[in-house]
Amino acid sequence: MDDPDELALPAGAEALCGIRRDLMRYLAGLPRAGSIIAMQRMLLREHAQTSRTQAGRDLVKDHRSKLRAIGDALAWQVLPAHTIRTLAKHPHRPAPPPVDGEDAAFVMHVVERLARAGRVPIISDLTSVLLVGDIVALGPGGTVEIVECKNTRIPTRLPSSGRLARQRQRGEALAHYLRESTMPYADEARRFAGALGIPAAVSLSPNLVAMDMTLPEPHPEWLDTAYARYEDSPHGVGIVEIGPGDYLMIANLQAIEGNKLAEAAAALPPLRQSCMAVHLEHLADPLPYCRSILSYPLDWKLRYDLLETNLVMIRLVDLAIFERRGEDGLGLMLQDDRSLLWARGDDYSQRFSNRFVHEVLTGPVSAAEMQACLLDSLRQVDRKLAALVMEPDRSGWPELLEPGSGTDVRYTTAYPAADGELAFVSSATEVGLGAVPDVTHVEYYPATGRLIVYDEDGALLDKEFPRIE
Repeated sequence: MDDPDELALPAGAEALCGIRRDLMRYLAGLPRAGSIIAMQRMLLREHAQTSRTQAGRDLVKDHRSKLRAIGDALAWQVLPAHTIRTLAKHPHRPAPPPVDGEDAAFVMHVVERLARAGRVPIISDLTSVLLVGDIVALGPGGTVEIVECKNTRIPTRLPSSGRLARQRQRGEALAHYLRESTMPYADEARRFAGALGIPAAVSLSPNLVAMDMTLPEPHPEWLDTAYARYEDSPHGVGIVEIGPGDYLMIANLQAIEGNKLAEAAAALPPLRQSCMAVHLEHLADPLPYCRSILSYPLDWKLRYDLLETNLVMIRLVDLAIFERRGEDGLGLMLQDDRSLLWARGDDYSQRFSNRFVHEVLTGPVSAAEMQACLLDSLRQVDRKLAALVMEPDRSGWPELLEPGSGTDVRYTTAYPAADGELAFVSSATEVGLGAVPDVTHVEYYPATGRLIVYDEDGALLDKEFPRIE
């Protein structure tokens, strides 16, 4: 006899596709229409409903994976790229969304409080790319707040050992890195650098340093053009030539399976180091330093078809583009891991992680523009380096690593307070009191404006300020 759950799968699959279709249509309307908060409430509700069923496990697993892809797209539409890249680094896999009634309600309570205070909060566990903090909120002027949600009593002192202490220390370290663009190059920074694909720092530099770099802008209109050409094509393939050896394609599964895509690619000029990448890999296992293809301002139907893999975005790129030399002879060497290396004799080398090639392979970014951007960055380093290479002590080398501009970031923890209100607890360092002797942490109650400053012996200051909404 047939399994009734298996018999129900086609209808179940159609219903789940309908839910995702509605979510993608809603996402495409943001922020002009709809609410980012309502969007997350819908995603949470859907995760909660699917967590209660055992029928069609593979179908539900696929549904949850696509819900996370929608959450990733929302995060990329709201948050700064550097913030996402940094908060994606964690030793564990993404946590499941809060589906327990009380925990989910508390997270939403914090989300709504942050929204009332003028911030745009994103629930981290709805994504695959935000692995530090339960909520990441963008505030006025580009400020960022990383919030842990603890639906428990407020502790009398900050945890100094165990899982909660490690969680806080990691969150504060990454918040410091985002603020200051530097991190002491100890074991934690070394692991963080390795996870980011950053090579070992110059031995004379004690810090991991983030530097400002203006990367080429993506061109989502290339996706629109490829989609329009796909719709007009009798073969189900639309192609945009971004530049010599650099192509973006939209194709349907029939064109791929029927060899029409291969025929279209074979008709293009030959490539020296041909590389083909499809967006499916990035949807299933997103790279935190590459923007989600679903987050670009495209027609909702195209976004939905890319989510459901009814359509496939393909990048066909000649990787030899990255090794072309500039008129001044400056050039890069492509490594096996797709990182890019520049060396100045035996004295100095600069490695760009594989992030830059991957950004080209996963979206509408020009390979030639990316290569030119990296060479310009090298020229700036080379100008500074030229005067130092011949110095015996090379004492000025650390100055080459000038920190970037940084972001105003704070790490805090939200707890339930009396009368259904909230308390936000932060370490002294996070609120700018790290230099004040003996101060350990502060509690802030936004509903009343009450601020309590603690030292090792208890409350040092307890005062109410004008409420901040």
